[in-house]
Amino acid sequence: MRKQKLHRESRLCIGILLTLVLLCILPMLLVVSTSFTDEKYVREFGYTLFPAKPSVETYVFLFQTRWKLLMRAYGITLCVVILGTLYSVVMTTCFAYAVTQKKSVFRFSRALSFFAWFTTVFSGGLLPWYIMCTQYYGLKNNIFALFIPSGLSVWNMFILRGNFRQVPEELIEAAKLDGASHGQIFVRVSIPLARGGIVTVALFNILGFWNDFALPNYFISSAKWNTMTKMLYDMLNNVSALLNNKDLQGMLDKVVVPTTTARMAIVVLTVVPIVLLYPFTLKYFVRGINVGGIKG
Repeated sequence: MRKQKLHRESRLCIGILLTLVLLCILPMLLVVSTSFTDEKYVREFGYTLFPAKPSVETYVFLFQTRWKLLMRAYGITLCVVILGTLYSVVMTTCFAYAVTQKKSVFRFSRALSFFAWFTTVFSGGLLPWYIMCTQYYGLKNNIFALFIPSGLSVWNMFILRGNFRQVPEELIEAAKLDGASHGQIFVRVSIPLARGGIVTVALFNILGFWNDFALPNYFISSAKWNTMTKMLYDMLNNVSALLNNKDLQGMLDKVVVPTTTARMAIVVLTVVPIVLLYPFTLKYFVRGINVGGIKG
């Protein structure tokens, strides 16, 4: 009876998981299908899970008319991901290591830990933060505005703190006996042993900066610094952004401009790199979160 009960519970869990997976996959499948469907068919019959009238005209249209903007947006997004991830990983690693130190080593460790926790509960507000970033730090319409304001995540810091706490005290004491300084212990002992958590934090930052919409929306008003998400937002809210090209003026009377399918195509172009990256990094997510969350 017990085995049958466990079997039923297992099937129920599997059924729930499959349902959740389908709920996540179906919207993306609908987006991909629409992007490869003829614009006239979509306007007449609506969306379908599989292309009823397959067409790549939307992608041809985008690459012929918006190639430079797409490549620039991809380049800006890639630069933000690289610079932001390096900046955030360094900041988070140093902060997490500092709060794990004993008071005899670093007397402000508890104060920093409290400060990090305090910011998760209380906030100065969006408007003061915006004024401080734009008026005092000059973070407006430049690439630094796209990653510096979100350089330190308290959630990521707690994950790394848990990893640093797993470093054996014996190794640290042995390094001190060998004459190693705190900097050498940090670089040569703690970081190598906490690399699983560091990789996890780096992957979180890659996903976060690639998909980030808040910072471009707050601090970017020039198309010169548009990321992929900001470009998608502009196209969703202003269809004429697709048509703002002199090369299109003679085409508008001859073709149906793929406004609906173009939006879906931009979503696909934005999501594909992360979808391709995720399967290779899943194990680091699980390992880093387990160590940082359960044992931290």
